[in-house]
This record gives sequence, C-alpha cells and structure tokens, in this order.
Amino acid sequence: MIKPAEYGGFGQLKKEPLGGLKECAYPSLCPPAVTTNTIIIAVCGPNDFMGNASPEKDGWFFSDFFLFHHLLKGTASKQIWMTCVKPEALVKKYKEYVHGNPKSIRKVVLDATMVAETQDIDVHQGNDLLERFLATVASVSKEVRGTQQPILVLIFGHGRMNTFAITIGGSGEHSGCPVLTIEKFKDAILRHNPDPNIALLTTSCFGGGWVQSPYLNTTAMSGVNHRQELLSWPMTESLSRCCGSRFASGIAWALIKQEIKGIRQATDEGEELRQSPTFASLVATIHQTLKEEIDPRESYNISFSAKDDLWGTDYRVRTGLPLASFQQRYNTLQDVPEGQHGSGSKSATVRFAESVNISTPAAEYRLKRMALEYLRSKPGPDEAAKNHFVHHNCRHLLNGKTLPAQELEYLSAALIYRLKTIIARATEYKDRLGLDYPDCHECDVWEYASRISKDPETEARNSEIAYMIRDRELFDEPSNEESHDFGKGCSYLAIVLTESKWSTSQIEVALNGLIKFEEQQNRHTFTAKHFKFWQDRDVRGMLGTIAHTTKRRLRSRSPTKHLRKSLEGAFGISKGVEGA
Repeated sequence: MIKPAEYGGFGQLKKEPLGGLKECAYPSLCPPAVTTNTIIIAVCGPNDFMGNASPEKDGWFFSDFFLFHHLLKGTASKQIWMTCVKPEALVKKYKEYVHGNPKSIRKVVLDATMVAETQDIDVHQGNDLLERFLATVASVSKEVRGTQQPILVLIFGHGRMNTFAITIGGSGEHSGCPVLTIEKFKDAILRHNPDPNIALLTTSCFGGGWVQSPYLNTTAMSGVNHRQELLSWPMTESLSRCCGSRFASGIAWALIKQEIKGIRQATDEGEELRQSPTFASLVATIHQTLKEEIDPRESYNISFSAKDDLWGTDYRVRTGLPLASFQQRYNTLQDVPEGQHGSGSKSATVRFAESVNISTPAAEYRLKRMALEYLRSKPGPDEAAKNHFVHHNCRHLLNGKTLPAQELEYLSAALIYRLKTIIARATEYKDRLGLDYPDCHECDVWEYASRISKDPETEARNSEIAYMIRDRELFDEPSNEESHDFGKGCSYLAIVLTESKWSTSQIEVALNGLIKFEEQQNRHTFTAKHFKFWQDRDVRGMLGTIAHTTKRRLRSRSPTKHLRKSLEGAFGISKGVEGA
C-alpha cells in the first residue's frame, strides 16, 4: 500500500492537515482502464522580449513544452498546443532547445530538423495568449459536458509567490505581463460544465498553491510546493544554458518506467495485462525517480492531488495521460553528448554580436561590484526559475563578457531591487523587531528549507509564519524593469520568527506592528540610507552611463512603488514582545 502524503500528495479536504490525506493508503495496482479519448490543452507562457525565450534565460520552459509535445504527439483524440513565439523563429534565433542533465546525454527537443513537427502548434499574439487559452479551456470543458472524458491541461510558465498566478504571454517584461489566476482557471473550466474531469500539470514556481487550492477539485501535478521555486537543470561553465526542468524529466522517466512495468507484466501473463499502476503508484514513482536518478541531494517538495481523492484508480484515467510508447518516442530524440551544445553551439555569441560597449570602464566596474555583492548574499541556486536572468548575466559580467546596454540597465534595476528593497529591508525588519539572528545576506534560506523538511513540526510552523508575512505584503513587488519577484526576504523573515521563542499571537502582534509602522510613514520620503544610496556617485554614474549608451531617459521612481518606506521610528510594539 502507498501513502501519497509521503510523496507530496494533498487531499481534497482542504482545511485538514495535508488535505485529510495523512494516514490514507492506496494500492499500487488496480484493474486496467485504458483511456484513448483524452483531450490535451498545453500553453507555454514566456514571450521573447529582450531575448527572454533564449535557452540561457526562460527557454527552459520551451524545452519542457517541446519535450511533452513530442512525447504526446498523436496520442490523444484532440490536442491544442499554444504559445506566442513561432517555433521556426526560435530555431532561427537560438538554433536548438535541448532537455536533460548537462552532465549526461541530453535530448534535442527542437531544432531545424523538427520544425515540421510543430505545425500543429497555435501561435498567438503575446497579449492575446491568455484569453485564447482560457477560451479554449472553457470551450473544451463545455464540449465534454455530461461525460467523464478526461482533459489534460499542461501549463509552462513563471508562477508568482503570493497569488500562485502564472505569467502567460504579454509583450514586455515579466512583471507587466498577463497572469493566469486560480480564479480565472476555475471560471473557465466550470463555466459550462459543473464537474469536468480535469488533470493539471504545471512547471511553475509555487505550483503547489494550485494543488492545495480550496477552489479546485482536480488531479494536479506540480514540481514544487506552494512556497518554493522550481529548479531547472543546472547550468555549467561549459554549457551556459538550462535544459528544461528536473520535474519534467522526472515525469517523462517515470512514465517510461510505468510503461516498462506494464510490458513485463503483459509478457509474464501471456499478453493479457490484468493490473495497471494506480495514480498513487505514479506519484511514488515520480518522487523516487527524482530522488534516485535526478539529484539525491534535493528534497523535492513536489505536490499532487487527485480529483475526488481517487488515488487508487488507473493513473491513465486519473491524469488523462494516454497510453503511449513513451520509451520509443523518447529514444527517437537526437542525443547531445555531455557538455556540448549540439547544432546550436554558437547561439550564445549571436546575442552579443551587436552589443553596445559601456563607454566608461568605471561604470562597468561598479555594476560588477554590485553583482559580486549579490552573488555572495546566498540568493539561491542559479537554476531556480526566478534567478535565471539575474544570475546568468551577473556571471557573464564577472567573467568579462560584454552585455548589451539595455540588459545592463535591467540588470542594475534587478540588483538594486534584490539587494536594497528585499535583502537589506529584511535585515532592517529583523533589527527593528529586536531579534538576534544573522543578517539576511548571510543566511541560506534554501538550505534551511531543505533541513526543516525532515522536521514536520518546524516546517508547519515556518509555513504558517510565511503565510502571515505574505498576507501582510511587507515586501514590494518588482516593477517591470526589476525582473522577477524575489522571495528571499519573506523566507528569511519567516526563518527569523520561526527560530524565535515567540508564540503565534506574539508574531501576529509583531507583524501588525510592522504594518502599523508602514501606514504611519510618508510613502514619499526616503530613508537617509536609501537616499544616500541613490545619491551615491558610483550608482548615479553607472545609471547615467547606461542611460547615455541606450539613449533613454533615466526612469523616475514611482512614489507608490519605488520610494521604499522608512524603517526609522516606532513599530507600535516593544522589543520586549517576548514577554507579552
């Protein structure tokens, strides 16, 4: 018997711990129920603004998208694949997309020889992609009303920390792009059908929020829980690109394992398959594959749910994943040896061919100094989804590569946001609360999360506190030019409070004190420290040089978003809150 809760399972009793699934166990095998009428809807969210679709940036989402497109092609009764970037344009600009471990043999999932296979992919304008996706989901749900015909929805895109919303399409930077919320998805699937048989697979950060949502009764599969960023395969010094997500590889390999088990069983029983793996068995296999074959060092807080908690049914019926020759399809993909790019080996230099050199060496030096300070602040792994752009460009800069002036402008804004608005601010919050703990830049929040995953009581306390912090919105969201949100501040403050001796009620008083303090301050004034930072000659010189090379005016900082609030003054609580 298998306990799904041990492998990231979450039940449909949303108000209960682990959704009421804690002690539930299910068989690993069940009578087969082969499904051939699945409808597949898949969407790839990233656009190609400023080369965003490059394999060096968010192209790893496209690697996942094209991997599943190849594995599932022709296996369902109907398939709709959607994106806002033409596959042929991706190949022309970036040569190829590969998937897998860079320290082993990877697979080419898109190159010039495979463009013909992508003719069934619908390409929409970036600003229309989300609405077209929602309209498609609503239409298909209506089409199968009154039946239990399975619908498999695959969503590849960046997730947002506080709302779990997923960025879909758009024409500019991540922060200003349309987002798919849980509420919008729920409305689409239930608009014409009160009880659709939906399975959802997402590779977004914080995707566990969809699994645990009280608004959805679906079979859901996510590569992370509601608090973590998804990990791609790591970049290496010789291979400065990310080759899809580890979670996607884990699913693909687990499906191949299940298929091999079925073939062996059918052979043993005289070509008659009498038992099929259950959804609980698939969940356990995915988890074991990630731990044993992907990276044993990672904790892999993956998340799953089963519609109506039917974990003991055939995984193909539960997930909508059709019966397909996954191993054969996977093996038809071209191999790329360890450490090689393959046919697209020159793609990285193309992007730098027309770059504009910074005219003042001192300005470049200042940005390098900031990049080094950031990378020393334990910002998380390079392969974390929200880190790709910033970490990749920081390392390029420090390795002496020339970056286009516009990318330097965005990098400087992102570094200022992460170092000053998040990391420094989190430390100041800690200091104002009078707590004795190392500063934010000294703490590895990823290592802490991995460590407490083995301590359910501490993990539950930390999770509750993190929710309290996010609900109070103590950390500003990034603007368009500041790249993705950065969760280290929230995670750090949750760790500080978790390790304190304060009770939940004392923590609520402390956090409410922070809110009260924020409301009392003039949002249109800087702290002396922040004001000095912006007046710093190095910083102003660096930004001025970037503005000159790009022939663009320096953006003013919006009072409501960029004038970061003062941390000097009373919180409305005393440092002696421990005795409250």
